[in-house]
Amino acid sequence: MLDTGVTPRPGLAEAVDGLKAAGTARVYLAAIAGSQRRFTVLLAEDLIRCIACM
Repeated sequence: MLDTGVTPRPGLAEAVDGLKAAGTARVYLAAIAGSQRRFTVLLAEDLIRCIACM
């Protein structure tokens, strides 16, 4: 995400807002770990759209 210029949205509040906006659609959880950073990413059902990143 950083390489493509997308700034992660830190915080649980934003993640909860994104989940509420997703409604009843399926959401996938991914953990991405690098040498100095770790992200939890919530992806939309199409596995393309990022709902939230913490």
